[in-house]
Amino acid sequence: MAGALVAVPWGAGRADVAGPHLVVVAVAVGVAAFGLRQWRRAVRRRRLGDRRRQVAEAIGLMSAELRAGILPQRALQGLAPEFPFLTAAARAADLGGDVPAALRAAADESGAELLAELSGAWLVAERAGAPLSRVLDRLEETARGELEIEREVESGLAPARATGRLMAVLPVFGLALGSGMGGDPVAVLTGTYPGVLCLAAGCALACVGVAWVERIASSAEAEA
Repeated sequence: MAGALVAVPWGAGRADVAGPHLVVVAVAVGVAAFGLRQWRRAVRRRRLGDRRRQVAEAIGLMSAELRAGILPQRALQGLAPEFPFLTAAARAADLGGDVPAALRAAADESGAELLAELSGAWLVAERAGAPLSRVLDRLEETARGELEIEREVESGLAPARATGRLMAVLPVFGLALGSGMGGDPVAVLTGTYPGVLCLAAGCALACVGVAWVERIASSAEAEA
């Protein structure tokens, strides 16, 4: 019949709208997870650098105290409150325990690898009576040189990292520009299937780009 009404199932319109919205939620969750992972990696990288600087500083202070005539055990106990990674070794020195073993255990933590060399120097000093201060001077010089190289590499890679992140968020400014010109790109990207597919693809490519830049930077830091 010409005047017949076509029955439309109740909720069909809602399903058409809910589908793109579910994709948008999934994209948002994925981007948030990726951002959290990148933030955690940055925190770990910063903590690693801080620990290396602390170890170098502790070795330098210990070397200065030994040159001033302070016994190694006393110097270690005096530095332990300021540098927690020396606490176990200081306790071993106070109780007459195995200080080199405690230092080797502390060296297992990321960024504290130089303590393994301090452990070897301490062991040689105990068994052969070699002057520990001279070895510490060389260790401090080596640590300072490595830290200087790391700072130069990090400063050289900072613009690349910043550029990658800027390129990842640049499309947001494009959306703002489109909205300012009277369009509604956000509604298209979040309310239609072609739009959400473009949104998902764009976010995926942005995350891949940031991860790629970060991987290149990390490889350069590892080789430095």
